[in-house]
Amino acid sequence: MRFSIFFWLIQLLSFFAFFLSLLAYHKKKKKDILIVMVISNILNFFHYFFLGAFSGCVTKFLAILRDTTIVIKEKYHLPLKGGLIVFLFLYLLSSVLFYQNIFSLFPLLAAMIYVIAIWNGNDKLVRKTAFFCYFLWLCYNICVLSIAGVITNIISIISTGIAIVRNKNEKG
Repeated sequence: MRFSIFFWLIQLLSFFAFFLSLLAYHKKKKKDILIVMVISNILNFFHYFFLGAFSGCVTKFLAILRDTTIVIKEKYHLPLKGGLIVFLFLYLLSSVLFYQNIFSLFPLLAAMIYVIAIWNGNDKLVRKTAFFCYFLWLCYNICVLSIAGVITNIISIISTGIAIVRNKNEKG
């Protein structure tokens, strides 16, 4: 499959998912942001699945569950006590079940770090955490030959780095 037409179609799928994730943050409501991110994560789920990169695949699946849970929670005003612990447990369990090599742990570690920051952190912490997590995903994407993942991670690292510096300069 490497470098076949199917391989390049899989890469295009990830580029489209990245494009959707960029559009998501231009939505006005958190619910709309999360819905577009669910669609983006579904596309990335299939991207990693067809690459045989199951650690990335399960991480995207759990992101779909996480974002869908938040949308439902907020729509119906449900309490979500213990939600963070449930997702951390699922990521930890997945890291054991889908372990292939040290790099297969990177997406799950990035997801665990990111969900803690999202759950408890302010915007500054979320940006810095995302910046670090993009490097973990970059290493993983290189390992699984996700060319689209590598390119989009580099763009995300640059963009997030600029946002961190700009935010730091604005607040003095």
